[in-house]
Amino acid sequence: MDVLEKGLQLFERGKYQEAHCVLSKAVDLAQEELKKGQAQWRSKLGLLLDSRAACNQKLGDLDAALQDARQQMALEPYKCKSYLRASKIHVLAGRDKDALDVLETGVRRLERGKTKYGSRLQINERLFTKMTAEIEELRQKTFSDPRAKRRRVKSYDPLDYLPFELQATIFSHLDQPSLMNCLLVSRRWKQTLENLPTLLHSPVLKRHLSLKEFVKFLNFCRTRRCRSFENLSLSPRVVEESSMLKQLLSSGFQVKRLNLSLAKYDNFELAKLLSSIATGRKLFAGLEELSLSLPVVENGAGLTELLGFLGPNITKLNIVITDLVVSKLVRREPSKVDLPRLSRMVIMAYPKLHEKLNRRLMRVLFENFTIDNVQSLHLINCDMEAVTMEKVLQGLEKLEHFSADSCGALILGDYLRFLSRNGVPLESLAVRESALPRPSSSVSDIDLRFLWRLKSLSLENTSLNFQQLFLLLQSTNHQLRHLKLKANYKLIFMRSAFDIGIPSATTLPVNFREFLQCVPKLESLALIQCTNLTDSALRSLSAEMVNTSCPKGLKLLDLSANEVSGVGIIDLFQRPKSWLRLDQLLAHGCDLHPDTLSLLVRRGYCGQIQSLA
Repeated sequence: MDVLEKGLQLFERGKYQEAHCVLSKAVDLAQEELKKGQAQWRSKLGLLLDSRAACNQKLGDLDAALQDARQQMALEPYKCKSYLRASKIHVLAGRDKDALDVLETGVRRLERGKTKYGSRLQINERLFTKMTAEIEELRQKTFSDPRAKRRRVKSYDPLDYLPFELQATIFSHLDQPSLMNCLLVSRRWKQTLENLPTLLHSPVLKRHLSLKEFVKFLNFCRTRRCRSFENLSLSPRVVEESSMLKQLLSSGFQVKRLNLSLAKYDNFELAKLLSSIATGRKLFAGLEELSLSLPVVENGAGLTELLGFLGPNITKLNIVITDLVVSKLVRREPSKVDLPRLSRMVIMAYPKLHEKLNRRLMRVLFENFTIDNVQSLHLINCDMEAVTMEKVLQGLEKLEHFSADSCGALILGDYLRFLSRNGVPLESLAVRESALPRPSSSVSDIDLRFLWRLKSLSLENTSLNFQQLFLLLQSTNHQLRHLKLKANYKLIFMRSAFDIGIPSATTLPVNFREFLQCVPKLESLALIQCTNLTDSALRSLSAEMVNTSCPKGLKLLDLSANEVSGVGIIDLFQRPKSWLRLDQLLAHGCDLHPDTLSLLVRRGYCGQIQSLA
């Protein structure tokens, strides 16, 4: 005779103790078989646990009965019987609220299972109806007690209180898996999310998304009749990059702003894939903004073959080159690329890539790339020859913002000379020279009148001295709002006690009066890792700020990585007739005591201070 049948017969005869012993042995046997991988024992173990829970219930051991019911719920989360059993045990123990919680949890889980698995999930509708009926009965019983009425509200649905605009803002910050879970909270949440189409138009996909999850997401969008995205950022798993790109390009979805982060799939493979998928070419041709992070293979055509798939609507282009190798098997001719509406372009190469390949890649790209309407150009670690850089800058007649960070052996004087020949007035200029051997910068023979509209200037690791800096600042026509000077080793702020020679024009220290009079409208000033910027130099700066009353609008001061202490910084504010009050002070790497920081904030000298030793 089957052990389960024997236990049930003993139970029906009222021999609960004997039935409990038989069922316990059967439960132990079923658990051992299940551990061995015998999956057919799973449903039988659920029946055994339910039967033993009934025996414990009859014997009065409600704790053991509840433990068996919980094991059954964990084993078979989509079986109604386990929730009904646990609820009944709670009721017998006088815990009506716990019984109600168990049934409500069970109903939510079963409804979620129906949504997730559809017709594949078999649910006993009779027992499910019984669960909902008992929920209503327990609710009436629980909340009929006045004390229970007072404590029945343990949580509030935020959708009842938050305005619709705030709901939309909160949901827009959720990634796609969290958003899918929100659909299952309640019918009202589901309706609210379906009334926010922008959530699907700009989905937040988690990083390293699997192919299965991505396909599920696309199918979900199709059911909501969403066929286009405003923003889409995709960072697939390395082993699934090819499959996921094929899925995206062949899906027929249109994207305005696309962000692709690829670890192994290079420009040559991506171009080859686009040439074979018509819907993928249509997607790329309709892009307005593209951000690409990928390894690059230099095969003669460089990046031009891939960029040739972009259409005339593209306005912003960001390219991050994570690796750079040469192709010895495939050689291609570069393609001519014309993007008439491109206004913002950023090209960044990882440091320490092959210098000759980097230089060749940039030369091929800009020789075949027409970007006449670019207003903002940022180049980072792009190893470019002077001839290539001159050709690029002279052709940009609408350029307003230019940034060059470690672009080969080019120096500040080179950039200024090329820009002056163009004559286009810039609004922002940022130059960081590389650590490669290079000549000293000189600006005295350059026409700097194109800087008359300049509002932001950042100079880092240049060989600029104060005389040349003064010429630059004079050319800004007092319009400069933001100035950053970092690690310019020839820009000396105070003569040292060890300087015994007579200073020449190139080694004269900063004249703070002339410096401040050139920047009366300055709002932020960053003096980082400067030569001889000490407490004594700060006292001179403070005195001239009082004398010149410039710059009155200064709100941010950055003195990081300098040999200044709290004494020098306090003197900036406590000097007689000092008007200086800052919204923010940055002093990372400076010798500042915590009491000094609290003093500056307490007396209202600074609204916020950041200082990491």
